[in-house]
Amino acid sequence: MTEKDVLIRLSKGIYYYPKNDKLLGLVYPSAEQIGKAIAKRDKARIIPTGSYAMYRLGLTTQVPMNVVYLTDGSARKVQIGKQTIVFKKPSLKNLIAKNQLSNIIIQGLRAIGKENITQAHLLKIKKIIFDSNEMDDLHNNIIYAPVWIQKIVLVS
Repeated sequence: MTEKDVLIRLSKGIYYYPKNDKLLGLVYPSAEQIGKAIAKRDKARIIPTGSYAMYRLGLTTQVPMNVVYLTDGSARKVQIGKQTIVFKKPSLKNLIAKNQLSNIIIQGLRAIGKENITQAHLLKIKKIIFDSNEMDDLHNNIIYAPVWIQKIVLVS
């Protein structure tokens, strides 16, 4: 199927049906789409971490070249072109929160660091929490975060 261009091989064991755009030509899937597809295939949960969590929250506009996920599936690195998707095995306490927004907020704030949180970051987090329909879940799951992150979220 790859020889007939029905499928494109992105990496070992990862294939995708090509999509053509009139203006852009061949459009490849994003790292997030690939990560979700791998997680779905492996029946695993994934949580974005580091700069990718910050990007997902809107705390930075830079799209990271290396996307790192915490997973309860197998740890691995997937190289797709110049981009790398890393799946890491965390300690269980990092996967205990069931709410995806809680996990992203926790990981995004960890990536920034307690000392580097600005007023702009706090306002952005407050807006995300206020706009979400998951406030009850967020407050129930934030107890699994470090105390300094709990204070930020619960004050919001």
